[in-house]
Amino acid sequence: MASVKFRVSKAAVGGVAGVLAAAALTGCGSDDKAGSAAEPSGSGGGAERSPSQVVQATNANTTKAGSARVKITTSVSADGRSQTVKGSGVMDFDGGKSRLTLEQGGQRLEQRVVDQVIYQKPPEGEGALPEGKSWMKIDLRKLRDSGAAGSSDVNDPSDSFAYSKSLSEKDVKKVGKEKVGGVETTHYRVDLDIDKLAKGDAKQARKLREQLGTSVPVDLWIDGKGLTRRQQIEMTAQPTGGSKASGSAEHGKAKVVMDFSDFGTDVTIGTPASGDTVDVTDKIVKQTQQKS
Repeated sequence: MASVKFRVSKAAVGGVAGVLAAAALTGCGSDDKAGSAAEPSGSGGGAERSPSQVVQATNANTTKAGSARVKITTSVSADGRSQTVKGSGVMDFDGGKSRLTLEQGGQRLEQRVVDQVIYQKPPEGEGALPEGKSWMKIDLRKLRDSGAAGSSDVNDPSDSFAYSKSLSEKDVKKVGKEKVGGVETTHYRVDLDIDKLAKGDAKQARKLREQLGTSVPVDLWIDGKGLTRRQQIEMTAQPTGGSKASGSAEHGKAKVVMDFSDFGTDVTIGTPASGDTVDVTDKIVKQTQQKS
């Protein structure tokens, strides 16, 4: 998961970009095709599955669906101020591609993920891009190879929810039945342990604990076919130095809600013209190394 920036300003659309990049895809990729049948959660010939088993299975089931439309609402608050960013787009779970448009206060950010490369077009006048350039390019493979991916502000969206494979019974509880977009779902709450989020990276785990505390609550609304219809992540940033007293102005909160629909929708996502992009991967690697 990308580290969280809770700075609230006129460029809040860009400020939450890292959060949304981290949450961009619930699927982790699969060789199975969209036509494969997803096993209904809690139904069928066998015994009813436990909450953790249902949540573990939804990653694979949603990936098998192939693609979906998504609506995103991100609320960010810090220093006594709050702002909301709304967006929509499409995601190819199986291929790891996505296209999102985010808007707030008249500002608009576009993001595309293609072949493990993130392209972001910041609001006009923001982003300090070179003259004649309107897109930033971030190569996720290069970040990983440099060792910066585990501690940078950008990470692989398609890998953000691999944690579901290692959940235990104590990590998940069933909340109840609820409708999402007119569809009957079951609401589950996951108390995500930071060590599992860091996937064995001790340095990253320590950094995330300093930023977010010991756990991150994740809520999932899963339909009868085992597909994720809604996902909600709430994060509270800890003060980076100074007092950690409750109510400190340095505390910040963010909530990201993603609603999925139209599973199996056609997804066509192109890359921006090379002459219109600037590769900022090396800059991110350098900044990360300076922070270490």
